[in-house]
Amino acid sequence: MSCNSCSKGFSLLRSEKGCPCCGFSYCSKCLNNKIFLPKLNCEAKVCVKCKNATNSTVKTNIDPPAAYYKRIGNVDNKISNLDSKDQTLDMEIKNRLQKLKEPQSSTHYSDRDIEARLKKLKDVPSISEADLEQRLANIKGVSVESMKSKPITINPDLRTEEEQTNDLLRQYMAQSNMDQNYEDEFNNKISDIESRLQKLKGSTTTGVTVQETSPHQDEESEESIINKIIEQAKIESFDSENTASTNDELPFCEICNEDAVMRCMGCKYLFCKQCFIEHKDEDDGCDKFEPYTAPKNNVY
Repeated sequence: MSCNSCSKGFSLLRSEKGCPCCGFSYCSKCLNNKIFLPKLNCEAKVCVKCKNATNSTVKTNIDPPAAYYKRIGNVDNKISNLDSKDQTLDMEIKNRLQKLKEPQSSTHYSDRDIEARLKKLKDVPSISEADLEQRLANIKGVSVESMKSKPITINPDLRTEEEQTNDLLRQYMAQSNMDQNYEDEFNNKISDIESRLQKLKGSTTTGVTVQETSPHQDEESEESIINKIIEQAKIESFDSENTASTNDELPFCEICNEDAVMRCMGCKYLFCKQCFIEHKDEDDGCDKFEPYTAPKNNVY
């Protein structure tokens, strides 16, 4: 090891010592300059470099790096931006408070303004209901009369299979009973006709004087009497059926419950015009009808 100032080696006569200011090693002869050190708060022997540095009145100014200036500039910009934002917020709050403090001006409309507005509203062309129906019919491509007619609503059958079979059995039994009743009624009418014929034959034989009649004339008279009785029975049965049907029958359509205007000649049911067109079937004989008018005496 050697001295940092004179570069001579250390020995017994040149002992190694350290500078208390810079910390480098020096010999005892080079470390002989006494100065006051603030960090030790006393005088101490220092090297020549430290003595010259403390005694020199010219101080070297070290310029800070560019990063320092950038950082300082960014901080200044942030502060200025915050200040500007605070100023704008303060101005907005001030304006709002000023508006709240100002008396609210109520808008008054004159009578002329109101009349002008009402006139403008009245001048707007209004579309009638007929025009709307015509437009809708044109869009759908149908006539207005068909749109006005009520749609036919078909109720779904919500019965179970067991209920349907039971209803079919009841219907079959009712129909068989009806056929039996018709057969009994027909037999009664035939027996009535036969009894009338026998009475007529008996009255003619008793009231007629002795007169020669040919067998051919007797057959013709019997046939004419039978035909008259059959026609009379038909008229009576038809009248009874008409009276019963008019008394029990409701003057409504069988499908849509509208007022009936015609009677089907095949099934004898009442229908409106539109439902009869849908019900019409040539195979079942339901292609002809007769006009129907509801009786005025009945109240429904």
